[in-house]
Amino acid sequence: IPTEPVSANQLDGNVGYIRFDNSLGNGETVAAFDAGLETLRTTDGLIIDLRNTPGGGNTDVAEPILGRFVTTSTDYQKTIYADGSETVRAVEPTGAWTYKQPVIVLAGRWTGSMGEGMIIGFDGMQRGTVIGSKMARLAGGTEPVTLPFTGVSLWLPTYDLRHLDDTPRHRWEPAISVVADNGNAADLALEASLQRLRE
Repeated sequence: IPTEPVSANQLDGNVGYIRFDNSLGNGETVAAFDAGLETLRTTDGLIIDLRNTPGGGNTDVAEPILGRFVTTSTDYQKTIYADGSETVRAVEPTGAWTYKQPVIVLAGRWTGSMGEGMIIGFDGMQRGTVIGSKMARLAGGTEPVTLPFTGVSLWLPTYDLRHLDDTPRHRWEPAISVVADNGNAADLALEASLQRLRE
């Protein structure tokens, strides 16, 4: 069982690998990511593994991480409200330097909520190639609603989230489809990522 929010390793071929361990809601994740990225600064390419993010997270964690890959304010996701209005969320550059080498992002069935937001963000910003399979497909963003007679709080979807190309987040799929979760067998998505970065 992972004890750190992020693990970072250098793989053969001077490729960096960063994996999030269900930590997109953890306040320590941004600092851990920055520390891991620093050790991989001179790599020729980077794999970001978001296949273990079923617990979702929040934008306070996701946006500073996305900001490490852009040099200007960059749109990454659309929000569509019940009245039909929409806003476009953007990230600002963060950190003392920007990672500019090619990036592969891994997605799968256990990529949920904010993990899905980061996936479509990397794709929409044209800053990462997504490899993997269908994600958790959580439909929209949720907000708490308190029932007046019982005081019980429910989290219900109240707005839609979309890729910049207007595809609903829960319907978006990686263009490069590879089995993302292969049990104890070979990690096909990781192998495909390494092959693509080494081409």
